[in-house]
Amino acid sequence: MIIENGEHRSENAGAAGVLHDVDTPSAETDEEVTVHRLGDRGVYSATIAGREIASLLYREEPGLIVVLSTDVDPDFRGRGIAGDLIADALDDIRSRGMKVRAVCPVVAAFMASSVLFSDLAV
Repeated sequence: MIIENGEHRSENAGAAGVLHDVDTPSAETDEEVTVHRLGDRGVYSATIAGREIASLLYREEPGLIVVLSTDVDPDFRGRGIAGDLIADALDDIRSRGMKVRAVCPVVAAFMASSVLFSDLAV
């Protein structure tokens, strides 16, 4: 879900400089993880203290988000960050009224195993 007033200007956000806060996931980490949608880069980014620790790369098409890949920094694997990042991204995509084509096998498996997101798949 997009946090109210979640649009921020930042030179770290890419050419357009816009961050859209999505959520603060993963109770399994010791530090606060924040997820942003960086629309100008086509990425959902999970950060801790401003450091990107995980990302979900996507391409936007009319009414559709094509999820291309996910990546988690090796130092942060095994903490539930990928699942939380994927769930937060899918919640955001749903709130935007879009569907998902998961090219990424991790996201495809996540969606196939969850009735909460099966309605988004095309």
